[in-house]
Amino acid sequence: MRVLYVEDNELNAQLVRRILFHDGHEVAHESNATSGIEAARRQTPDIVLMDLGLPGMNGYEAARRMREIPSLRDVPIVALTASGSEMDRRRALAEGFVGFIEKPIRLDSFRKEVVRLAGKGGGGAGR
Repeated sequence: MRVLYVEDNELNAQLVRRILFHDGHEVAHESNATSGIEAARRQTPDIVLMDLGLPGMNGYEAARRMREIPSLRDVPIVALTASGSEMDRRRALAEGFVGFIEKPIRLDSFRKEVVRLAGKGGGGAGR
């Protein structure tokens, strides 16, 4: 599976890359929303893991812009964030994310959740 992780914290990015690479997945990392959108356009990943609290353009706006690209409309985008409030979870799902994973990640469930959510293409909880 091809995973794109858009995350500005290098330590978080290293951890996620190691975990998913160990499981046999290809993992690309971009540190800001603009480069993440361009990487997604070039690579058409199987899933995008998106930090919501990116500097400049946040993860919500980046996801909206990805959804405007025809080749990315069905790529599942998952919010991966330290902000784990119920309000944030609802907003992410309402704005087209297929899932919401809290940081710090829990190794026991993270791997399974990424694979499960990769099968939920179509962009959004109701699609």
